[in-house]
Amino acid sequence: MLNEAQISLTGYVATQPVTRQVKPGVSNVSMRVAWTPRRQDRVTGEWVDGNTSYVTVICWRKLGTNVAICVRKGDPVVIKGRLSVRPYADKQGVPRISVEVDANSVGHDLSRGVAGFQRVRPATGMTASEFAASGAASNGQAADGQAAGGLSDGQGLADGPASGSGAWSGNGGGPADPGPAGSGSAEPEPSFFDESAISEQDAAQEAAAVPF
Repeated sequence: MLNEAQISLTGYVATQPVTRQVKPGVSNVSMRVAWTPRRQDRVTGEWVDGNTSYVTVICWRKLGTNVAICVRKGDPVVIKGRLSVRPYADKQGVPRISVEVDANSVGHDLSRGVAGFQRVRPATGMTASEFAASGAASNGQAADGQAAGGLSDGQGLADGPASGSGAWSGNGGGPADPGPAGSGSAEPEPSFFDESAISEQDAAQEAAAVPF
């Protein structure tokens, strides 16, 4: 910032702001800003206008984009930027002087009216309250998911394999428990005595007792 003249001025937009394409992807907005000082005539006591001064204001990058949207001809503005004075020659070869301001901030002069401001900001981190609200919402969704998962698991147990496989009971209570002795669902235990063997032994004894 060495060897630079910083200037702040208050005036009004004297010409229509124009957007110019400097090169592909680079553009700026330029406009003429004027101001007319007023002074009081000591003889008459009336306020009279002084000489009107003009300066070319150039806005680059994001500032230029916002100025192109918000600033109109005739708006009272407050401008801050870097002052540049350079000589040049017009088309007829007449030497002239160009006074330009490379603006770094532009705003409306609220001493002459009101304006609405809308912040344009990129997506950034969350505040503490926003972070807490998002955490509560995520916890609620997780609890709902767990409840739904438990219900589906219970339904799977109730359904079980295909009917007739014998792996699960019909009411979903797990493997089938053996029923009490003598019930129709359990296989009867083998008898300790074989009735057919006893009858065959009696028949053999009777045959041996018969005389020849």
